[in-house]
Amino acid sequence: MTSISKELERILEDYAPIVKEGHQVLIGLLDGTIHLEKGQEGDAPVQIHVSPLDERLEITIDTLFQGI
Repeated sequence: MTSISKELERILEDYAPIVKEGHQVLIGLLDGTIHLEKGQEGDAPVQIHVSPLDERLEITIDTLFQGI
């Protein structure tokens, strides 16, 4: 059996109920993103997709959309 980090365990505990209700969750990390979505029948209940970032922008959402 493969062990998971305490951080991933916490993410799954916090977000698995939301994902199981059919909502997708995207979590931004310092160097990438984690996308959680409901698994298909026969798969794990929560599918985890990891995408590393090629470039990091030091900008806020408010600045990006100019306070809209």
